[in-house]
Order: sequence, then C-alpha cells, then structure tokens
Amino acid sequence: MTKTNREIAYAHFRDLEANYTALPHLDKGLTATAFMKKKAKKIADALLKRNPELEVKPVETKSKKEK
Repeated sequence: MTKTNREIAYAHFRDLEANYTALPHLDKGLTATAFMKKKAKKIADALLKRNPELEVKPVETKSKKEK
C-alpha cells in the first residue's frame, strides 16, 4: 500500500468513526452505529500504529441540517 493510499484509508476510517450513522432498519448487529464506530476506531488506530508517519488531522463532524 502506498503512502497516499494509507493516508486515504486512515482519513476514511477516522471519518467513519466520527460520522457514521446507520439507517434505522440497519441499526442492529454488524451494521449498528456503535459497532461500526468502534470497528473504524480500531482499524484507524492499527493503521496509525503501523505507520506513525501518518498525519493525525482533526476530523470534522457533519452537522444535520435543521428544517
């Protein structure tokens, strides 16, 4: 995996950790919000441990639009 791909993967999993929300009919089992956030954090931490040169950027959380 190239450095660019590692950075993209790391950013993707940190984004999932911060912003993943399951649809109501999928919010159970392996697709539950809490499970996916926990799994994304575990994967991102493992990537950072194996590749300490990855930049740790603060992840912006998405806010829901109010109507």
